[in-house]
Amino acid sequence: MLFFVHGANETSEGLSQNASRIEDQIRRRRWDVRVVAPEWRRRSGLRLGNWRKALYRQARPTPISLASLPTGVGRAAVMRLVTNYFEGRREAMFEALGAQLLADILGYHQHRDSIQDVLRNELIAAARAARGRPVVPVGLSLGGIALVDLIATWPQAPVEACVTVGSQAPLLYAFDAIPSLRYDEADPPRLRVPWLNVYDSRDLLSFVAEPLFRRSDGLASVVDLRVHSGRDFPRSHSAYWELAPVWDAIATAFTWKRTERLTVKEARELGFEARKAPAPRS
Repeated sequence: MLFFVHGANETSEGLSQNASRIEDQIRRRRWDVRVVAPEWRRRSGLRLGNWRKALYRQARPTPISLASLPTGVGRAAVMRLVTNYFEGRREAMFEALGAQLLADILGYHQHRDSIQDVLRNELIAAARAARGRPVVPVGLSLGGIALVDLIATWPQAPVEACVTVGSQAPLLYAFDAIPSLRYDEADPPRLRVPWLNVYDSRDLLSFVAEPLFRRSDGLASVVDLRVHSGRDFPRSHSAYWELAPVWDAIATAFTWKRTERLTVKEARELGFEARKAPAPRS
């Protein structure tokens, strides 16, 4: 069973479309896998207002020509161009940068308990329905933050592995903003289950986890997989489900067991990014 944890501000229609894309890929591979996709956001206490009402608007944005940039232009000139362009186009800027994502991340911390209650109950129900077959939770974007936080809080969660896709969980960990994973550079925490983190360098809302969680004991606390959609942002943030390497990696995650710790060497052989932490200086 694939337990899908959706991302920021997902509507019922958007969640249905995402679940259908996932199911289409599973059918193409002829996997005997059922998809469960609870609409956790609207069942929690998290709410999102109309952020567009907070934006300055003008009647018609002033056109900006890139041809006006001189050769060898410096950062200050670029920032002036960017500011001039987006002064009257703030809605487009916030759409691209993810205002809804920002609102949901702030709201997640305010309503964390109710969100975790919904996901915990849904995951328990999914595990019962699976009747002993493996359940792999896959969290997209904000869903990856909620998933990692849940698994870290719940060591006995009925899963053998977890997968984050295009997620900001590593960034929030670096900010010490995941309550269940307190930042520790010398001795980073680890989940009780193997963790796969999928990212795309063209997805500006995805981040790498492995450098933050490197361990000196040779075990792979989390492994990263870089994929290449070739799409521009923000489309790159929703392109993961059509990429074969993502599904190859999820197939591998279905075989993982929490009792079989993955070494850095084994992770590399599987094609993932993994490095041991450097030895401390004497």
